Amino acid sequence: MKTEITEGVMQEIIQNFAEKNHVDTIKVVDITSLSVEENRGFSYAVLLVKVLPKEYIDKLNHERDTDYTVFLSYEIFNKTDELADELAAIIQEKGYKAISQSEKGIDFRGEYDEKTKSSILPHKKIATMSGLGWIGKNNLLVTEKYGAAISMCSVLTDMPLNVVKSEIISNRCGECNLCVKVCPVQAIHGKKWEVGISRDDIVDVYQCITCLKCLAGCRYSIIYSRN
Repeated sequence: MKTEITEGVMQEIIQNFAEKNHVDTIKVVDITSLSVEENRGFSYAVLLVKVLPKEYIDKLNHERDTDYTVFLSYEIFNKTDELADELAAIIQEKGYKAISQSEKGIDFRGEYDEKTKSSILPHKKIATMSGLGWIGKNNLLVTEKYGAAISMCSVLTDMPLNVVKSEIISNRCGECNLCVKVCPVQAIHGKKWEVGISRDDIVDVYQCITCLKCLAGCRYSIIYSRN
């Protein structure tokens, strides 16, 4: 049975959840403008963001305990996924519909295409719609404050929430090609992202070895780690 609850109270519940679990940024986006295939009939997306520690970026850029640092980074990625699962469950307890877009969630629902290595609604698309950042030449979400040094996951829901309206629709990398230069397998093409551009024009995901060099080597990530 759905609990009758005001938009403001639900917003407070989500905010308290974020503070309790040390979520660095939380954004709510209206996704009704997307296709039904993408939004799956839901009206809102809640984006959870955790920031990678500065020392991770420094170590990745200076070849210190790189394998271990990558491992720790993925631990944070997994934690963000778990938080999305937990938030979806909280929303469902209030009687609203919600699905977590964690790796476990999209795998369970068959929403990840292994052949094309793509999901139906990537977190970074939600992030650009929220104004959090843009898609860098490394095909990662890049923010002004943290560069690409973030972990994201999202929850789709029909629960009414206050939304942000500040979509970013252009690349802000300029002529910087640091991520292109640090890629050990030359999987990054150096193409600037814009709305509608194919992912394959930006990066060869089949060649990528997920070493996170392009994440740490992003100019904005470096500025964050040194600030």
